Amino acid sequence: MTKDVLQKGLRSFPGLAHRMEQVGRRGRVLFVNDSKGTNADAAAHALSSFSDIFWIAGGKPKLGGITSLAEYFPRIRKAYLIGEAAKEFAATLEGKVRYEISETLEVCDSERRARCGRRRHNGAGGAAVASLRVVRQYRNFEIRGNRFRDLVTALPGVKPVV
Repeated sequence: MTKDVLQKGLRSFPGLAHRMEQVGRRGRVLFVNDSKGTNADAAAHALSSFSDIFWIAGGKPKLGGITSLAEYFPRIRKAYLIGEAAKEFAATLEGKVRYEISETLEVCDSERRARCGRRRHNGAGGAAVASLRVVRQYRNFEIRGNRFRDLVTALPGVKPVV
């Protein structure tokens, strides 16, 4: 296999579902499904790959929480915290990252829809990343990621990433 064939294959590989999967785009906002990022180490990869992030995080708390992600906090414009870990995550983010406790992915989506209807994005870009144990209300990361994908593609003006 030649170097050119390998490069072409890498460039055309769309990636795997639920692993920094680019789901849709609305203007300069990219929605990324990282539901496989079920711990801080895994979430760090997504957070290190983007800036100006709207981050959905939560689920059941794990040992160490999100303190190891502090170096990425400046990249997060706002965090939407859901699940049992929401209060613990809020305490870690307090004074460092704007956040709101949304309780569930559906509530977070409703809040996001309301904001989409009230104002236009300011054009600064951004990424919405669903990551880090996003609610144990789903049996596994695939079901959770599929639900995130459905919610995103139902948002007005979102164009699927192909």
